[in-house]
Amino acid sequence: MAERSTADGPLILAAPMSLTGRYAHQGRQAAAGFQQAVEDVAHGGGVRVGGRTLMTEAVVFDDCSTRAGVRHALDVLARADLVIGPYGSDLVAEAGRWAQERDRVLWNHGGSADDAQRLPGVVSMPAPASRYFGAVLDAVADQMPGGRVLVAAGRGAFGRSIASGAREAAGRLGMRMLAAIPHNEVPDEPDTEVLLAAGSFAEDVALFRRLRRRPAVVAAVGAGLGAFADSVSAEGVLAPSQWEPTAHFHPDAGPRPADVLRSLRAQLTPFLQARRSFGGVDYPAAQAYTAVLIALQCLQEAGVVEDAALRVTADQLHCTTFFGRFGLGPDGRQADHAVLVVQWGAQGKRLVWPSSLAQIPLAL
Repeated sequence: MAERSTADGPLILAAPMSLTGRYAHQGRQAAAGFQQAVEDVAHGGGVRVGGRTLMTEAVVFDDCSTRAGVRHALDVLARADLVIGPYGSDLVAEAGRWAQERDRVLWNHGGSADDAQRLPGVVSMPAPASRYFGAVLDAVADQMPGGRVLVAAGRGAFGRSIASGAREAAGRLGMRMLAAIPHNEVPDEPDTEVLLAAGSFAEDVALFRRLRRRPAVVAAVGAGLGAFADSVSAEGVLAPSQWEPTAHFHPDAGPRPADVLRSLRAQLTPFLQARRSFGGVDYPAAQAYTAVLIALQCLQEAGVVEDAALRVTADQLHCTTFFGRFGLGPDGRQADHAVLVVQWGAQGKRLVWPSSLAQIPLAL
């Protein structure tokens, strides 16, 4: 897109979001986070770009949780100044291909599959999926020396990334990877010390509901969402998490963590009241909020509303927001952001790793 002038009006940030369909639970939180971030910037007086002050406006289009829906939404939103991505690695991959075809930058908050993050033009906030269960195994390794690891992996690039990362981490820690298999092939009484599940939210919940015996260590990506405990007995379950409200960082970019959390809670109040199982502020909302912060940080540093300049700036940017560290690696994946580990207990989910941020000790 050509460089904007002050006569062009507000800075438009647009996003395809899953307001309906299989990703609606996470997509609605992400949409709320995105809209709140844009609203907070506008209320703060806008953003300074090359000596100009631009007010911000958000536009959301429902992608219906499908690849075709993402394509359609992006075509509708193509004239936006900044394009924020959808939720879900498969949808992000589709959006990344769309961005590559048009030399656009896609500010990715919702796709962690490694292959999706490597796509040209994709600037990712979350840590890649290959690091999810490495964090969990790091947390439990001292208590499970030589433990056997079974992975229930979903289909597609996300599942492949998860399995590859778990295999690498198990080897590094002296644990034994048994297999990576679909959820429906996991026995009701799995013969393993460690069971790691990473499919859709529904797949993770269904697996935990039918287990007659849980191994000593059980973890699920779906357990990072507050709604997990409304769906299944969650006591003792671990989860990798991109962000938790209780993880306090010291940002050098964007607002303070307490201010963001207050803002997100206000935005999500209608959902919290309408759906008892929706949980509190989960990482999808925080990730989308962060995508706006990082896009605008790059915009301010580049001084122009031009995608090529923004991509160069993003490649060089290293900073800390309320969400944690941001910094891209040489292959385009998020490199600096750390994966957290939480564990469910009587008081809800609590941070247990890394030790510097832990609220309570890990209990196996």
